Amino acid sequence: MFLIWALTCVFVIVTLGVGVWGMRRSKTLGDFFIGGRSLGPWVSAFAYGTSYYSAVMFIGFAGQLGWGFGLDVLWISFGNTFLGCLLAWFVLGYRTRRMTQNLGVMTMPEFFDRRLNAPFLKIFAAIIIFLFLLPYSAAAFTGLAYLFKVTLGIDFTYALLGMCFVTALYLIMGGFHAMCLNDFIQGSIMLVGSFLMVWIITDHAGGFQNAISTIQANYPVHLGGKLPPWYIIAAATFMTSFGVWGLPQMVQKFYAIKDEKQILRAAIVTTLFSCIVVFAGYFNGSMMHIFYEPPAVVQTQEEAAAYETRLQKETGKHDEAGKIIPVPAPYTVNEDGSQKKGPNGQPVIAYDELVPRLLKSQLPPVLMAVIVVLVLSATMSTLSSLILVSSSAIAIDLYKEHAHLDESSQKPLYLIRFLNGLFILISALMALLKFSFIVVMMSLSWGAVAGAFMAPYLYSLYWKRMNKFGAAAGMVTGLTTNIVLFMLGVNATLAASCAILLPFAVIPVVTLCTPAPEKETVELAFRK
Repeated sequence: MFLIWALTCVFVIVTLGVGVWGMRRSKTLGDFFIGGRSLGPWVSAFAYGTSYYSAVMFIGFAGQLGWGFGLDVLWISFGNTFLGCLLAWFVLGYRTRRMTQNLGVMTMPEFFDRRLNAPFLKIFAAIIIFLFLLPYSAAAFTGLAYLFKVTLGIDFTYALLGMCFVTALYLIMGGFHAMCLNDFIQGSIMLVGSFLMVWIITDHAGGFQNAISTIQANYPVHLGGKLPPWYIIAAATFMTSFGVWGLPQMVQKFYAIKDEKQILRAAIVTTLFSCIVVFAGYFNGSMMHIFYEPPAVVQTQEEAAAYETRLQKETGKHDEAGKIIPVPAPYTVNEDGSQKKGPNGQPVIAYDELVPRLLKSQLPPVLMAVIVVLVLSATMSTLSSLILVSSSAIAIDLYKEHAHLDESSQKPLYLIRFLNGLFILISALMALLKFSFIVVMMSLSWGAVAGAFMAPYLYSLYWKRMNKFGAAAGMVTGLTTNIVLFMLGVNATLAASCAILLPFAVIPVVTLCTPAPEKETVELAFRK
């Protein structure tokens, strides 16, 4: 407990110090939002990687997908590394850096406006960003607050308000400069913590080879032989790997790199970073099949109390031969405290608890403290990107242009700083009041935003004939497809994958049936 408190305090002090440093370097709106397009490859690479992988991957995704997919979950880590990171830098990085500078834009909605002469697309895109990324921020703050409640015993409300205050302070002061330097520091923590976490857990499982064979033996037994079909695994890999190509908080990192010569180096660093971090997260998730078995049925409060006691005392214990003794996995409960049952009548696993409980039982205190800071780092990196992009949707995309301000005006800079604080406050209120729509918006967010933006963005980067009518049709198609399929109960990864892919077919049809874009705009955008 003391070590966790100490490392957390050091982390917060360093974070705030970076905010002060960033404030001195953020004199203009361009400095504040994209770092004056002056970032080096290492900082850019770590900023991309840490925004990609948050506590959702380390805790929620690792537990749920590791249990549901077994070792097949490593296909997701492969896709995230080589498609979501390496290929993204080569396909998007060069064109994005050059074209956004040619057009003089700082945000994705601004890009659609200038590239396609479509002010209405800027407004529409800004609304999508605001609606779907703000609830995502609220959910992330909720996860952080629960982390501190479990590890440090801090009341949920105080933990939430404390993290909101720290995030607001350093982001309002330092903007993109502070965010990226903190990402570099946080990424270094993630690298060290991820490596040590897998090393120690694997060692406790009897070594790497033994861990692999045990997972392969237990996985089909634990799932009762009902293994997920290949297309579900493929959809999860596709969504989490290609989906980031359409997320504005990720694409923003390409705007800010110093020049195109740095992109190759940044791509290599990001890929190496991802190789370690994402493999660690998902492989650790697959090892849940070594330490747990499906949850048992409990009927009374006494049985539930005994179940919890066994989880706390026996998770990770070895028998005399040194073999792990698996314990029944933690289960989810209804509002009345009873077990929640699935369609098959069996208890539903509490996936978010699998990894934290295992780490708490297996890791030495020093490393557990590092892991807590790791999860904090990963989540704050993602949160900073989300908040900065959400506030830009109002300050840059809606206010700056329509207020007809000249480039020297400081009003947008003051406004975006104010909105950073306001949006963090709104996120905190959403988390405190536990609005039910947050869960729905959070579930929809990735697929909705990626579905709306990925195809229009890629076509705009590479196809000169692309026009505003095709982009509008693509945005509406992607957004509508994801929402409709989600509401019909289609698997979330399948819904998101369909939402991302369908606009690629719709956009060319609409574009070729409508007038070509203005020649001058196209020449400016594609100028070398």
